Amino acid sequence: MPVASCVAAKSSRADVSAMAGELAVTARTAGARFGFITCTEGVDVAALRRSLVEALPNVPFIGVTSCRSVIGAGELVRGPVAAAAWWLCGDVKAGVVSQALTSSDEAAGRQLARQAASALGAGFTPAFALFHATPGLEEPLLRGLTPELKTPLLGGSAADEAIAGKWSVFTHEQVHGAGAALALVSWPGKVLAPFVSGAMPTEHRGVVTRAEGRTIIEVDRQPAAEVYNRWLGGTLDEALTTGANILSLTSLSPLGVMRASGITLVHPERVVLPSRGLATFAEVKVGETVALVKSTKVGLHGRPSNLLLRALADAGVRGVDVKGVLLVYCAGCMLAIDPATETMVQSLRSVAGPAAIAGAFHFGEQGCTAPGKPEHGNLMTGALVLA
Repeated sequence: MPVASCVAAKSSRADVSAMAGELAVTARTAGARFGFITCTEGVDVAALRRSLVEALPNVPFIGVTSCRSVIGAGELVRGPVAAAAWWLCGDVKAGVVSQALTSSDEAAGRQLARQAASALGAGFTPAFALFHATPGLEEPLLRGLTPELKTPLLGGSAADEAIAGKWSVFTHEQVHGAGAALALVSWPGKVLAPFVSGAMPTEHRGVVTRAEGRTIIEVDRQPAAEVYNRWLGGTLDEALTTGANILSLTSLSPLGVMRASGITLVHPERVVLPSRGLATFAEVKVGETVALVKSTKVGLHGRPSNLLLRALADAGVRGVDVKGVLLVYCAGCMLAIDPATETMVQSLRSVAGPAAIAGAFHFGEQGCTAPGKPEHGNLMTGALVLA
């Protein structure tokens, strides 16, 4: 039977060469064939890419920047300088590609999928896809990718410290401050890719009657921010006149888009003046129903471990048989529970046992709330679980 394994590493070394050495040492010993890399804004990504290629020639990898911290080797590693790696070893093959993009469309998504399939090579069947993009490009790319892929997809958008555009996606070949990367990867064992909102809808809901891209202008033919503020009991009174950023006010009470595939969360970013619309981090279409949904900090602490427990139970997989877990966790959720993020990671580790664990904190999450239907959402949680 084909044999594959997973190893994880972490580093907070200021010297990039030393950082790459710490990330690569276990991979070299185990015979890595593919890697996922994540790092904080304080790391020189271009230099890290070069150093990793020197340390592990001919090993493809995909990477994305993370907000403030990373998860590596089952532990939280705080920035400003932090990096983590997740390596698949043994009977594994990967096709990894990227594109520089300042805007996106479905054609770019199709091209990305076809290039990744070509890089994987004939005769290899991908078991899963990893997708990373810089914020703002996700939905059109996903619409193009979806018809081309027949595998579970999980992804997370690039992030930085303060939504200042100091983010990037990268591979063993390229670094992009604006763009996307895709990896198609074979794996001989079981693959699980759960993706959930974890939030509870309330009785407050309405139909989007006017929207443009990532701005919800009207709900039930009324200014969207006014409707949302009523649902919140006046939390946004000041923002209705100033147009202020409302991210921190809405992390535990965002909007949920009620779709046939499930609930996809949308995080309102600010009030748009003078229309009093809502700028968000995901598209919502006219005619879709949105609801006020609620989360708690306690729920956010336990969401990854509960997600993993449920996924293993549904698939009939024992925790001791899990070889690797790659966590996709929203940066907004992390900021809402910090400084207790370590508690969340420890809880996940208690379920995953000896498995190699890594993860990042993203400005948008991608996954399938229903089989074969990748969604882009906010404040979501996903995991790639390999057994």
